[in-house]
This record gives sequence, structure tokens and C-alpha cells, in this order.
Amino acid sequence: MKFRDLPVLERKSGMMLWPPPWSSTYQPKENWPRGEIGTLESAWMHELLDRCVFLYVSHDGFHYTGHMYFDDASSCMMVFNFLQSVVGYSIAEIAELDVSHLL
Repeated sequence: MKFRDLPVLERKSGMMLWPPPWSSTYQPKENWPRGEIGTLESAWMHELLDRCVFLYVSHDGFHYTGHMYFDDASSCMMVFNFLQSVVGYSIAEIAELDVSHLL
């Protein structure tokens, strides 16, 4: 199973978490990219948010932050640990990785 197809990346509401929405403080919102863009530079979690992973990517000379809010903390931690292991990969490459071992 490819990472982008993991069941935990679809919230109970039907909202898809991958690819995350990207934002930047250096560009107007209408210029923010969409989709599987850039290279993952880091993934982190805030100590008070046990169901959210933040991603930091570089793309076309800019840096963007993305976020993924999960329905439960265990799914969030599983994805966070995986993303930590693929820092340096492109977001498109990450989406294509076989993650059957996570199920």
C-alpha cells in the first residue's frame, strides 16, 4: 500500500489529510502551492497537540509549512514516526512509498 492510500489519512469526516495544505508567511495566500510538492525538511509535533503533525518543506526556493490533524493520537504518532524516517525525500516520493508494514 502506498503512503498516500493509508486509511488513517482520511478523517471520519471524509477530509483527506494528504497532501496537506501548504502555507507561507513570505507569499500571499493565492501563491501558495497545492499538492505533492517540495522536499520534506522536517516533521514535528507540538507537545500540546497529540493529534497533529506539522511538516516543513522547501519548494522552488521557498519554505512552506503543512499540517495534518488526525482523528486519534495513535494514528498521528504512527504517521509522525514514518515521516521522521523519510526527511529529505520529496513529498511525491513519500506518497509513493510502500507502507504496508505500518498496517
